[in-house]
Parts: sequence; C-alpha cells; structure tokens
Amino acid sequence: MLAMRSLLCASGLTLAACATAPAAPDWSAVQPPPKLSPAQQRGHDFAVRRCSGCHTVGLDDGGAGEGPAFSRLVRRYNPISLERRFAEVSAHGFDRMPPVEFTHAEAEDLIAYFDSLNGN
Repeated sequence: MLAMRSLLCASGLTLAACATAPAAPDWSAVQPPPKLSPAQQRGHDFAVRRCSGCHTVGLDDGGAGEGPAFSRLVRRYNPISLERRFAEVSAHGFDRMPPVEFTHAEAEDLIAYFDSLNGN
C-alpha cells in the first residue's frame, strides 16, 4: 500500500510538472523581413523559380550547393556588371551553368532583387 501511495504521489508530481508549460518565446525582437518593391518581388519570384535549384537566393548561405549564393554574388557584382552577366548567362550559360533564358524585364527585376539583398 505504501508503494502504491509513493507511485501515485510520484505520478502526480510528474503530471504537475508537465502541466507547467514553458513561457512562449518573445518574438518582438525579431526583425520582420524587408518589404520588397513590386520589381524586387518579381525578381525574387523569378530567382526562386529559375535559380534556386542551384543557388541559394536569399540572404543566408545555406541551401543549394552547385552555384554561388546570391548573397555572395551581390557583393561581387554591381548592377551594370550584373546586367552584362545576365545577358551572357541568358545566351550562353556560364561554366557548369546552362543557358537560362529570360527577358530584359526579368533581368531588370532580378537586378532589383539583388539590390534588395544589399538592404536597398
């Protein structure tokens, strides 16, 4: 009988501990993602559709491993050199990258998205 009471007491304490849920995290300190302009959003959507299979298209360095992350490319190229690079890639590809056809408007949107990765 004493063993039964001890077991019930221990079970009650365990259940009481489970009932005390940890406090919810305070998300107020987390910065919201930047608001993209319409052109930047179209460029982001294009990058996700056409580039994210090989490139990490966000600000982080994780994800796809074949091509360089956009966060690195944005530090390497200015808008004019990006436009030239996109024209080359569209027509001929680059290294292991096959040609990726896109319009001039899509290239402008992609450049706008790259600009957003710089905080603009």
